[in-house]
Amino acid sequence: MSDKYLKVFYGTMTGNAEDLATQVQEKADELGYETDLVDLADYPAADLAKEKEISIVISTWGDGDPPDEAEQFCFDLYDGKVDSLAGLKYSIVALGDSSYDDFCGCGRKVDESLSKLGATRVLERPDLDIDFEDGFEEWLEKYVAYLQSK
Repeated sequence: MSDKYLKVFYGTMTGNAEDLATQVQEKADELGYETDLVDLADYPAADLAKEKEISIVISTWGDGDPPDEAEQFCFDLYDGKVDSLAGLKYSIVALGDSSYDDFCGCGRKVDESLSKLGATRVLERPDLDIDFEDGFEEWLEKYVAYLQSK
């Protein structure tokens, strides 16, 4: 596997997180990265220990909950069913609805869990509301700059 390999994950209920993850993948591809786009519904959290660099776009459903299809991944991560992630670099984008008390709760909990397991976040996590487009574009520019600097 190349040093320029990136696995891009998404967890979604409405498709927005998948659309944004696809944009991350496309930008990385343009930079010469080998990429895979993966639905968190199809990925065991314990396998994160095999990864070197990942990007996650995940939505929060309701008041802080993970998207239905990503529940198993998230709960395994939250519950410590994952070994040390000391060699993992990651970025995460959280989507949510600020009308809920636990705005972007799922993304925040995934971020905190990755960090507790020793993974290194490469950019600050944006917590994006239902009008996420501008915030995502701003984050994506920073992420592209990060990828180019490697």
